[in-house]
Amino acid sequence: MEAVQKAKQRFRQYPVILAKCSKEATDYATCVLKKDNVMSLVIRLVLVAYGIYHDQISSVAYTDVDYKVFTDAARHIINRKSPYERHTYRYSPLVAIFLIPNVLLHHSFGKILFSIVDLIDAILIKNIVQNTLKEYQLYKGEPDKSQNCPSITGRTRKKSKPCKGKKPDKKVVDSTEVPSNVSMLVWLYNPLTIAIGTRGNCDSIAVFFVLATLYVLQCKKWCFIAGLIHGISIHFRLYPIIYSLTFYMYLSKHSFYSTEDRRKARLNSGGGTKEITAPPEIRVVPRKTEKKTIFRKKYLLYLVPNFSQIRLVQGCILSLFSLVGVFYMMYGHEFVHETYLYHFTRRDSRHNFSLYFYLQYLTAWIKNVGIWQKVLVILPQIVLLVVFSFRYGLNRFSLNFSVLTQTIVMVTYNTVLTSQYFVWIMAVLPLCLWQIKISANNGLFLVTVWFAAQGAWLLPAYFLEFHGQNTFLFIWIQSVSFFCANIAILGRLIMYFMPVKEKV
Repeated sequence: MEAVQKAKQRFRQYPVILAKCSKEATDYATCVLKKDNVMSLVIRLVLVAYGIYHDQISSVAYTDVDYKVFTDAARHIINRKSPYERHTYRYSPLVAIFLIPNVLLHHSFGKILFSIVDLIDAILIKNIVQNTLKEYQLYKGEPDKSQNCPSITGRTRKKSKPCKGKKPDKKVVDSTEVPSNVSMLVWLYNPLTIAIGTRGNCDSIAVFFVLATLYVLQCKKWCFIAGLIHGISIHFRLYPIIYSLTFYMYLSKHSFYSTEDRRKARLNSGGGTKEITAPPEIRVVPRKTEKKTIFRKKYLLYLVPNFSQIRLVQGCILSLFSLVGVFYMMYGHEFVHETYLYHFTRRDSRHNFSLYFYLQYLTAWIKNVGIWQKVLVILPQIVLLVVFSFRYGLNRFSLNFSVLTQTIVMVTYNTVLTSQYFVWIMAVLPLCLWQIKISANNGLFLVTVWFAAQGAWLLPAYFLEFHGQNTFLFIWIQSVSFFCANIAILGRLIMYFMPVKEKV
């Protein structure tokens, strides 16, 4: 019963339990999480219903403006017209196709769909974290407590299976269960993701494709299928293209180099300590324990493709080019321009969180902006994306963190930054929580700084939007502060990231 009590203490922080759960520790945890899935869905559905009421009584609508654009584009498709006949529709035709029931059934169908996809995203997050934790524990030689098996120190352990003659003890909670559940709940009860999804933003689907790629790549090891999903995600929303080099590096034969070297050095320094042999799927050839950084290695050697990388690239090209080809035949050059080219030439002079919005506002009437300005804006972002791709993509246990750092860089340095972009960060942050060894006080401080920087930006933006006062300069100053806050938080996350800070 001690295990049951510990499980109850761990899950006491979780939301309301709707019914009595099993007394078995593992069953109790599963039961609670099912309740959380239901509860989070209920919260979202209530907000969807409230949004209908709010839109009728308030001049400031709860529903996102883009949701109305999606619905109008879906109506054009039903009428056998191009969705791009709807002004400001600059998304994949898939978005309008998914929301055809908005016109045929009910205008809130899309919001309900996005809410359900949120739950699927949470399940993917849980499975990815659980799989990564199990591989990491197996690599470090820690026993699987859920199977009551001895340590694998000094011998090779095969795939995780129940020991001979022993059945798994249901009263023992799997050590990966709690971290994966916490990561799942961080997404389910995140107020930002709840609000954005129920307002009718489609980024929950974009996030789904990114998480599905990570799941298939890490948990299933299906390189070609991962490439197919990655190609779909790039077509659906252009930003996942920044992860392509990271996924490619993850499958490199040089992958896993830094953690492996630390492990060898740690074992050798123990004086006759037996070597822990990892399973074949994560075992690599030992190398010298020299300090390795991306600034000393020859990058071109890492780019030489192996079979897995070729399969990944083939899948990505196949799905991406197929979708682009089909929709190009249907909607012509307008599809290519609105879905892809527009985002490379976009200049938004309206106020937003971006560091560069004031620059775009002041140069809005200048037709020929110097090429140097575009280079200076995009160069820091490209350099950081490439560095993080090599630095963390080559480590088998830091792929998720590589995606997180790249997402933060892309969002922070983007020329247009709105609240919906934060969903991209919130989706991959839970994947790395178990690896970020930060105290509760420091974590709370970083969260407070982030929200305070947003609040400071919203104050002058409110006077501009609702009172018509010229506060552009003050908004830009707060945008600089918000940029600095994001960079500081990124630096702290890198500092507290476990594999990097692990001592030999």
